[in-house]
Amino acid sequence: MASGAVVVSCGLLAGLALAPPAAAARYGVSAPLESAVRMSDGTTLAADVYHPTDARTGRPASGRFPVILSMTPYGKRSSVTTGSSGAGLGGDGYYPYLIEHGYLNVVVDVRGTGASGGSFGLFDARERRDGVELAGWAARLPNSTGRVGMAGCSYLGLNQIFTAAGGGRGSPVRAIAPCAAGIDLYRDLAFSGGIPNVEFAATWLALRGTMVVSDPGDAAGPRGPVSRGERFAGLDAGLYTEVSLGGTRAFDSRFWRERAPATYLARVVRNRVPALLLSGWFDVYQRGVVLDYATLQNAYAAMHRASGRPALLGPMAAAVRPTGRYQAVIGPWFHNSTGYGQRVQDLLLRWFDRWLRGVRNGVDRTSRPLHAFELRGGRWIDAGAYPLPPARAHRLWLGGGRTGTAPASLNDGSLAARRAHTGATDAIAWTNATSPCNRNSDQWNTGLGAYVTGVAGLPGSPCWTDDSSSQAGALTYTSAPMRRAMTLAGPSDVSLQVRSTTRDAEIAVSMEDVGPDGSSYPLTGGALLGSNRALDVRRSWRGPGGGLILPYHPYTRAARRDLVPGRWARLDVEVLPTFARIGPGHRLRVTVATGATHLQPSAVQLGGLAGGRYEVDRAGSYVQLPLADPHALATSPVAW
Repeated sequence: MASGAVVVSCGLLAGLALAPPAAAARYGVSAPLESAVRMSDGTTLAADVYHPTDARTGRPASGRFPVILSMTPYGKRSSVTTGSSGAGLGGDGYYPYLIEHGYLNVVVDVRGTGASGGSFGLFDARERRDGVELAGWAARLPNSTGRVGMAGCSYLGLNQIFTAAGGGRGSPVRAIAPCAAGIDLYRDLAFSGGIPNVEFAATWLALRGTMVVSDPGDAAGPRGPVSRGERFAGLDAGLYTEVSLGGTRAFDSRFWRERAPATYLARVVRNRVPALLLSGWFDVYQRGVVLDYATLQNAYAAMHRASGRPALLGPMAAAVRPTGRYQAVIGPWFHNSTGYGQRVQDLLLRWFDRWLRGVRNGVDRTSRPLHAFELRGGRWIDAGAYPLPPARAHRLWLGGGRTGTAPASLNDGSLAARRAHTGATDAIAWTNATSPCNRNSDQWNTGLGAYVTGVAGLPGSPCWTDDSSSQAGALTYTSAPMRRAMTLAGPSDVSLQVRSTTRDAEIAVSMEDVGPDGSSYPLTGGALLGSNRALDVRRSWRGPGGGLILPYHPYTRAARRDLVPGRWARLDVEVLPTFARIGPGHRLRVTVATGATHLQPSAVQLGGLAGGRYEVDRAGSYVQLPLADPHALATSPVAW
């Protein structure tokens, strides 16, 4: 199913059983009740509270209800918040389906955005404190049971983690459901291999309009949109100037670590807050969600004194028994479509019914809490440990050509289990360019095109399923046809022995499934700036079989070091995780380029790249990837 993985981005797959349907709605939904919530520093935040109503009379329903809290920077009355999830399903923050089933819903404008006062701080300490205080306020609302859950995607997903971590054991937050939220803003989103992600940066700037003013119908009104816009512009200019000039925030510094969910996940577990993670293989957080899952499972195992005491941020150890309190659902979705449709609403209802109402509905009764869609396989897989134990690390060496499979590439090389002869090299010049016809263009703008075409029922871009044009001017290495199907399951390491004529090198790698017809389906990719090649061995992951599959680079100023022109250096490129089946007769391809559509080196980085020519030593270069027999992976009975 070459295109099915994209087409289903807004719906469920046919032929698989669904989770048990929810009970019929019991309530209506009130109009929003505007509230001004005073924080401990005196700043007032704007909130809308939606109540269940008597379905017959329209009056407020009697009884007490759990609360679903969302904190958005995009305007609590905006179309994104109220109407982006499908007809009648609300949006990212407003959940009429949950209200109809007996929940209060609170939607708050993040400090310094929409109708809220104060200054925006992008997950700074004050904003993180706001989440804790808002949860306490929501728990004390009239008709509240005192139990609070949190839901929402992207920004709204990340602040759930910070709030759940900051509230302590006595927090009213009893469950969260972060959607499209990663583990590390530096590595997942803002940079790739230390190279700025300019496509996401442009998308983020475009979202500023929703953060500057509130909806005209909101009685609280805008809070100084002109001065607020000027402040945002100043914040952006300061950050991007610093990055461009190689300042502190161009590296993985305190600014990024304080905003990294990795810093807080263990506290979420210590506070006994269950978490349901939702993401997609084409999400901007493709890298982070599976790492979130493993970290939460490791933290739970450590808290319960599991034998072996796994490293918090490492792969799950064999001794770790997965718990259903921490689950991940990773589908064939882009960022914007992850929270779309009835499937998400039903799953959220079951999750919150279990943890906020105490309903024994079985959602937590599983030893395989990782639910991932197998691209090109047309099925969902249920797993426990990550990396998957059946996915052994395999090493394939870069070899010579021409193979006849990629005639537009510079070398049309091969990929094989046998090492190439010593002294064989391939050459490529730095261009910082590639064909725009690939999935990167849509993935890193948050999948807006996929969202629009999916909602409209239109076919997706052909570039999402065939990136052959991006191999022109690049180096390619293609395997022989597969004799039997194999599933690529997890992250990979493309390890290159490189010699550059300049003091730096830009390497962009992609992996493709090449069909018998020559089409080149993009599976995943990664990038690395040569000066950021230092490895943190303790944080790097080795898969089943012992091979390196996730090279972890510090990306600090202290770890950075120039290449020596004319001298060989090893560059281990972290290739983002995916679950994808490569069928019999299909080939695996690794493409090595010197640029990617979503990345743009900074001004300082360009100084070390201009005019560069690279040689790749085939005898010293390989890809190490986790491959499993598809039959060894458990097919899920549920279309998640």
